[in-house]
Amino acid sequence: MMRRVFLVSRYEGLKNKYHQFHFIGFFNGHYIKKVYVATGEFEKGQDYVLALDVISCEQNSIFAKLVKSKKLF
Repeated sequence: MMRRVFLVSRYEGLKNKYHQFHFIGFFNGHYIKKVYVATGEFEKGQDYVLALDVISCEQNSIFAKLVKSKKLF
């Protein structure tokens, strides 16, 4: 079962076919440092509000499928 989450995060760039976002916080009892999104178009260094379906949570990272995104400012 996928979980839908909403977060505000800064885009850091493309890494191994995934869009990497900076995030510090907790999800489902796990400490999270990075969020990896498989699809979407983003500008490096910009902040986004993301609606995501979480696929997995591994090694301080969330891997997710993008539902919707909105660039801030």
